[in-house]
Amino acid sequence: MGSRNKISSSQLFCLLLLSRGVLSVACGAFGGNIGSAALSAAIALIASILLSIPVLYLGKDGTAELQSGAGRAVSGIYAIYFFYSVCVTMSMFTVLREETSGMRISVILVPILMAAAAVYASYKGIEAIARCGALILFAVASAFVLLCLSLIPKSDMLNLPPVGSYKVADIIDNAVIMVGEQSCIPAILFIYPHIKGSVKKPTVLWLFVLFACVIFLSLFITSILGDYALSQPFPVYSWARLSSFGVLQRLDSIFLAVWTAGVFVRLTLLLWVLSVCIRYAFGKKPSKLAAPVFGVAALITAVAVPFNTAIRSLVLNPGLLLFATIFCCLVLPFALILKRRLGK
Repeated sequence: MGSRNKISSSQLFCLLLLSRGVLSVACGAFGGNIGSAALSAAIALIASILLSIPVLYLGKDGTAELQSGAGRAVSGIYAIYFFYSVCVTMSMFTVLREETSGMRISVILVPILMAAAAVYASYKGIEAIARCGALILFAVASAFVLLCLSLIPKSDMLNLPPVGSYKVADIIDNAVIMVGEQSCIPAILFIYPHIKGSVKKPTVLWLFVLFACVIFLSLFITSILGDYALSQPFPVYSWARLSSFGVLQRLDSIFLAVWTAGVFVRLTLLLWVLSVCIRYAFGKKPSKLAAPVFGVAALITAVAVPFNTAIRSLVLNPGLLLFATIFCCLVLPFALILKRRLGK
């Protein structure tokens, strides 16, 4: 492990916030109501903290359990999970491209370029990914501040429905999506050895900041879109399309640009973690091929999602995603804890 593969606690916070935050634009893509997302975020925050406890308990020494004996099989299972997370992320990207672009070639060509860049960047190491992520996070935050400032005059608190009008089913649907998308929590287990400083504090801070932003955006977007948000598969993008700032029109193009950059960082991080899983399970030589092989497989799946309902229903399945995340956050870490306590 060279020094170039070490990152600070603050870089970990930025990387986690950006990597998970880019998925928030897909709120409502699978069902649910963004207006109830504020309540769902509170539930998801509590659930995410509970899911992170086993991973944080294992700590840096948890990687030793993943590289020997039955732990290598656990690493292989994690590799499958992170491959699934790559497929979900790429699929969300292609579906949003389909919604925002009328050209079929754009839905195919842009993901190809994205995947190629992410595969190449994953070989640069976690430090390079973290540095790039910090810069892109600043751009994303600046873009959202600009969007919010431009849309404040259009906000109307009367568009917010009473809390009692929200359906329990919508709250649960949104909470399921938010918790299922927490692939960054098990990823911490593989990033742990590369972090200088504390891991627990930035992780907890990341969860609170993440869901605080989700709560704010859900309320702010609802105050602008009102009932119109209910019919939008991507309400955050619909919200961005209304923005303008002086002579600047169509600020949604800025939103798409910074969001694309955020997706790039998330894909790069997941492919890097996936390669680490393969290295723990099968050795160094197979791990060198993990990023391009799994990247191409995920790309093929993601490009098919916008045009095939059956594949879309399978890949973008909130229940399957939730089960996989809970399994990798609770069951597998507990298995590693038992392995540590019982020895062989």
